[in-house]
Amino acid sequence: MLRPAKTDQAWWAFSGAAGVFLGVVLGALSSASAEPWKACAFNDQVIGCRDVHHANGSLTIHWQDGLSMTYRLIEEGFPRSLLRDLLGGVWQRDVLVQGNAVFTHAINGNRIAVPLR
Repeated sequence: MLRPAKTDQAWWAFSGAAGVFLGVVLGALSSASAEPWKACAFNDQVIGCRDVHHANGSLTIHWQDGLSMTYRLIEEGFPRSLLRDLLGGVWQRDVLVQGNAVFTHAINGNRIAVPLR
């Protein structure tokens, strides 16, 4: 009877762990996409969005039209902080009393409003 080599056993252990990891990631993505769309606004034009907050302080906004952008925390503060988008733009985030957030682009003045719920 043939036995797999030790490298084969290591490969199968790795691929099994990778499969479990992939399943967890895909499950998390599908549960995030199951959340209802919020009534967000870009420059006062209402459009559905979902916001995902990451452990490192960054934030991803998924827009109902299929676009998405991640904003990385560059200066933490409350109720005001600064974030940088993937294109290099700097955004000021203001968290309002009721928990809604307003993001304002530092140069062009674009505004994103994200309600708490």
